[in-house]
Amino acid sequence: MKRKQWLLMVVALVAVGTLAGCGSGSSVTSGSGHTKATAQTTSSSTSSESKLTKDEAILKTAQQLNVDGKYKQSNKKLSAIDLADLSKKGFESLKTEFFALQKSNDKFLLKQSKSNRHQAATTKSGVATTKTTTPATNHSFDSYSKFVGDYTFYNYDSDRLQSDLTIASDGTVTQNNNDGTAFYGTATIKASSATGILSYDVTTDTNKTKSISANVEVDVVWDSDNEHETYYGYTSYDGDSVLTDGKTYQGDLVNEVWIK
Repeated sequence: MKRKQWLLMVVALVAVGTLAGCGSGSSVTSGSGHTKATAQTTSSSTSSESKLTKDEAILKTAQQLNVDGKYKQSNKKLSAIDLADLSKKGFESLKTEFFALQKSNDKFLLKQSKSNRHQAATTKSGVATTKTTTPATNHSFDSYSKFVGDYTFYNYDSDRLQSDLTIASDGTVTQNNNDGTAFYGTATIKASSATGILSYDVTTDTNKTKSISANVEVDVVWDSDNEHETYYGYTSYDGDSVLTDGKTYQGDLVNEVWIK
């Protein structure tokens, strides 16, 4: 009888030990999963903070370039910031400063030196004279007469410099500005099959944007500094000829769109 009682006690002790072991294993497994989830969250948060710190440093450098009058370099520096980052939580302030700086750079770039593109002042014997530069002409527009003529800056804004644009049949280009200045250059045109180009839906008379498929590509070389600007031409649903540079402005707008 005593032997039987002793055996029962041994079996009971073994059972209790087994249950304790299972409970401990479950606790360890659960704790391990929680630790992994916490580690992943911490890693994601650290990565986001690291990106924000990096982007803030880029913005600060770009702002200093703006102060120094180096607007083109400032915009180039801004391009190092991934626009996708600006929509993330915690990037709100950076987004506001980013687009404010971009607008400032663009405004000064438009005003800077372009008014002197057509005429170069020279001094001889102490008397100022004016020398008119004659741009080289071409016949590339002979087959694309639809894109020759007078254009108006779409989404007219008095804060923007652009007013109207004229492309002559010989490729000469004149951009008249709201401050009374004018830019001059020469354009060439060729067929294009580019797709996904950003523009406005000019049939709505609103700021609604759309992606277009280009019919032509117009390359303008401005006289003063040989700077190249590319425009993509297409025909709107209303039959108007439209030129767009396909670039974003202030995040959700288009930099330049011209409608004939």
